Amino acid sequence: MKTILVTGATRGIGYATAKRLLARGHHVIALGRDFSDFDLDESKLRSRCDRIVFDLRNVHDIHMMCALLPPIDVLVNNAAMLTAAPFESYTLKDRRDVIATNIEAPAELIRCLVPKMIAFGSADAIKGRVINLASVAGFGGHPDVWYGASKGAILNMTKSLAKLYGPEGIMVNAVAPGPTKTSMFDQLPQSRIDEFNRIVFAGRFAEPDEIAKVIEWLALDSPEYVNGSCVDAASGGYLR
Repeated sequence: MKTILVTGATRGIGYATAKRLLARGHHVIALGRDFSDFDLDESKLRSRCDRIVFDLRNVHDIHMMCALLPPIDVLVNNAAMLTAAPFESYTLKDRRDVIATNIEAPAELIRCLVPKMIAFGSADAIKGRVINLASVAGFGGHPDVWYGASKGAILNMTKSLAKLYGPEGIMVNAVAPGPTKTSMFDQLPQSRIDEFNRIVFAGRFAEPDEIAKVIEWLALDSPEYVNGSCVDAASGGYLR
């Protein structure tokens, strides 16, 4: 049984991912800010699910939170923020919140948790896994400029940290979803929804569980040779 930390696990892709990993029999630690609608730790699933109420914008407190965790086998950096505001209207706080949540927090979690994966990981070639949630916005651009920039940073970070930790037995990969029916979907104007639907082959937004299936594979099943990679889950949109 693996111990897996999933950030942003209270809804959307994070919730779907936690549910899938629990169904596979693993111990999931769900991190989020609001658990009012969270029910995975009350279900009849045979696995254990623990909650951590934490705001990842508090980057300076992440190391203290990590010190209280058991050894983590898999880290899923899913939590992210998007502010559907024009570039000219972004406040300094908006920008700092996006950068802290989408770039600094994932990096700090990796910094704190991966050394323990290396020290306490199994004797197998794969000692631990990190999955970073990027986005097609990271290479295709995005009307929310700071969101797109943050996801571009995640893509670069994934490759850089795979080079750093890959020789130590740590697999660092990313998933770049296309438009997905999450809480971010509710912030989009209809014109952008229509534009996205025209771009993708399926003619619709992804369901969170479709992206969760990809994360599940990277977290549990992908072979050692898949490292430093990004899996595009975008139904043909933004081909590269």
